[in-house]
Amino acid sequence: MEDPYPLENFLEIENNPHLLGRVVVSRSPRGFNVEVDIVQKESKKIFKHVENLYAFDNPDEALEHGVFKLSSFLKNLKH
Repeated sequence: MEDPYPLENFLEIENNPHLLGRVVVSRSPRGFNVEVDIVQKESKKIFKHVENLYAFDNPDEALEHGVFKLSSFLKNLKH
């Protein structure tokens, strides 16, 4: 069975048709890690690196924290 990691998740960004949020969950010997970025919609090239998060016990927890970090980052930009 093939390892599905790294697993990319793309999220629409409200009021911005040119950018997407990207949360990438990967597996390491110490658990699951997350990379949070804002990427260009067409090319998927990184527009802004938000943060890396490390050593989660399971992939769902890692994804949840990554989405929360992206959401918090975008909310702070609006203020």
